[in-house]
Amino acid sequence: MRERWNQRYSAVSELPKVSYGLQNNTHLLPKTGTGLDLACGLGQNSIFLTKHGLSMHGWDYSAAGIEQMARHCSIQKVEVNQRCIDLTTTPWPSQTFDLICVTAFLDRTLCPQIVSHLNPGGILVYQTFNQVTDIEGENLNKPRRQQFLLGTGELLELFAELEPLVYHDEQEFAQLDHPLAGKALLIARKAAVTGDENSESC
Repeated sequence: MRERWNQRYSAVSELPKVSYGLQNNTHLLPKTGTGLDLACGLGQNSIFLTKHGLSMHGWDYSAAGIEQMARHCSIQKVEVNQRCIDLTTTPWPSQTFDLICVTAFLDRTLCPQIVSHLNPGGILVYQTFNQVTDIEGENLNKPRRQQFLLGTGELLELFAELEPLVYHDEQEFAQLDHPLAGKALLIARKAAVTGDENSESC
C-alpha cells in the first residue's frame, strides 16, 4: 500500500484542491494555535491552514508525498512541520492540537487517538468517502473497498464524543453536481475544560 502511494505521489506535480470542508467553513476554524493535517498527502490543506494563521504539522506515511509537500511549501513560501510516519504501527507523538483535519483517508482504529490529541475546544474537520460509488450512472473516482467507505451516519458514531457543528452525508439523495458528491463531512468541537473541572476539591 505504501509503495503504491509513493509511486502515485512521485508522478503528481500539481497541488490538489483544498478540502471543501475547510474552504467553506473558515469561520469555524481557529485562527491561531497548532493544527495537524493527518494523511496530508501533497500538503494543500496544510498550506491553506498555515495561511489561515495556524502553525501546522503534516503527517503522512508516504515519503514521496512528504517530499512533494516540501516542494509545494517552498513554492508557496510557507513552513509546515512535516513528518513521515505510519500511525498504524508507530505510537502517536505527544503533541496535541487546536485543529485536526483529515481528508480522503479512513482508518477507524485511529479515531480514538484523533479525539485524544485534540485540545479542549479543538476542532475536527473530517471529510472522506461514503458508500455512494456512482450517481446517475456515472462512476465516482473513489475507493471501492468497503473498509475505506463510510456507512450512513458513521462519522457521527466514530466521533460521538465531539459536538457536531456541520454534518453532510448525501447517501440516499446524492447529486452529481454537489461538491461533496460521494463524500461525508463532519466538523465537530471537543468540549472545553470548564473552571469547575480544573478546580481542586476541598
